Amino acid sequence: MLTRDILEPYTEILMKHDLFEGIPAEALPNLLNALGGEIKRYAAGQNIMRMGRAPIVTGIILAGAIEVSFLNENADQIDMNIFEAGKSFGETMEGADLSESRMFVKAIQDAVILRLQFRRLYEKPACEDPHLWRFTLNMLRRISAKGIFYQHKIRIMGQKSIRAKLSVYLQEAPRDADGAVQRDMNQTQLARYLGVERSALSREMSHLREEGAIDYDRKTVWVRDEDFLAL
Repeated sequence: MLTRDILEPYTEILMKHDLFEGIPAEALPNLLNALGGEIKRYAAGQNIMRMGRAPIVTGIILAGAIEVSFLNENADQIDMNIFEAGKSFGETMEGADLSESRMFVKAIQDAVILRLQFRRLYEKPACEDPHLWRFTLNMLRRISAKGIFYQHKIRIMGQKSIRAKLSVYLQEAPRDADGAVQRDMNQTQLARYLGVERSALSREMSHLREEGAIDYDRKTVWVRDEDFLAL
């Protein structure tokens, strides 16, 4: 059972997650226990979910980082994203009441995960707990946001050229006033996310820099030519 003392090191990061918007910190222990909450630790490289197998894990990352990926029709591994502390995963699959995972999830750093059982919401004929009700509404909004993310991913994978894939990726990435996009993936991870080879991506980005469309370093990409985003 999760207690206030057990949750105390992670309360701040949990309260920043949109699943707990409008829910007071003191309500967390009862709410998370009602959802079968448990804290699990995974070593770097350890599998959290394997494609085609049970159980479905819905988790909030309290520390470390994970990689979420799937296999395409050619059995090539395609990265969906890298998720770090404060992010969550698995909501859409458990929300769809799937019995087997459609994704691979593994820890890429030593990770601490708060595992939740959203299926417990289905077992309740009515929701009289106002905090549980608010959590349910937040979860619906979260699943909708994930749906938008997957639509973006499908748009990327539907592009034939690396240039077009990169354009679509940058179209949706948040930018500051200087046109800068902060990179949360290294070059290898970005290549896998776009479904291309790392060397080919590096060559294309170099060409785009020479053309004045973008500039970049290890942590940032700057969009210099807005027409590039209109591809």
